[in-house]
Amino acid sequence: MENNTKKVIPIFFATDNNYVPFLAVALTSLLDNASNDYFYKIYILTTSLKKEYIEQLKLICRDARPDGVSIDFVSLTEEMDKSSGNFHLRDYYSKETYCRVFIPRVFPQYDKVIYLDCDIVVKGDISEFYNIDIGDNILGAASEEVMMEYDVFGDYVEKALGIPREKYFSAGVLLINAKKYREDDIETKFIDLMNTYTFRVTQDEDYLNVLCYGKVKMVDLGWNKSSFKSDKFDDKNLKLIHYKINWKPWHYDNVYYEEHFWNYAQKTFLYDAILKIKADYTEDLHERDRLAFENLVKMAIEDSNDPNNYCNSQKMKA
Repeated sequence: MENNTKKVIPIFFATDNNYVPFLAVALTSLLDNASNDYFYKIYILTTSLKKEYIEQLKLICRDARPDGVSIDFVSLTEEMDKSSGNFHLRDYYSKETYCRVFIPRVFPQYDKVIYLDCDIVVKGDISEFYNIDIGDNILGAASEEVMMEYDVFGDYVEKALGIPREKYFSAGVLLINAKKYREDDIETKFIDLMNTYTFRVTQDEDYLNVLCYGKVKMVDLGWNKSSFKSDKFDDKNLKLIHYKINWKPWHYDNVYYEEHFWNYAQKTFLYDAILKIKADYTEDLHERDRLAFENLVKMAIEDSNDPNNYCNSQKMKA
């Protein structure tokens, strides 16, 4: 039941059936740590979802906060199908990763929203993230730590995209100024750029970084900390953990911050399913991941050195 006396915080996730178990963990952690002073409107964006998963996710919200949260499932199949966008995919990427692009237009009732990837655990109070003042910027987001820690990817964003590595943000945790996003017509610009130039390395994240560069409020890394150890980060500032690439506790042992994931996984209806996912993740799949990461490095180097990359092509136009 919605409590209209409380300020509403709209939060969006996007998932397919494969990522529902991890979404369940993310949702459980978010609601466990969120302030009672707000009403949380959760939207699950998808193109298709099993009925049993929908019911399980509803139960998580009902059990966590019977009067403080609502959850709605919104199919963006029609939006994706009628879009002229050529949605580039690779590895574990699904079409749902592009759902975030449509949020401001499809939900015009909101001027400010949160978007979260499913492969996260929220340790802080998400209302604190929502209340960050991002001014007239289009987005509030944290630096993409992978670009900071791995020179090959830092070189990529600087040489191929023309963005300083410390200014390249992770698109998995976003505070979106939906009003400004609509005013600047980012959705149309995104589709147009996607249809004229293919970014191979981080795809939708690259497009958003290029389009929003100079209009992003960089927030504390604690709101989007990757699941590997960094001597540059103090764990006392940890508010949100992002399990990405090959640092996923449902695939690997000894992942940094894995205890936080398993703590919340045990509280979900899908704990046994997550354990099975890990048990079934064979050495052959580990090898596939290793080769995929090697290929990602290779693409980053190739695109950095490509005379016709995006950055160089923009310079030639100038």
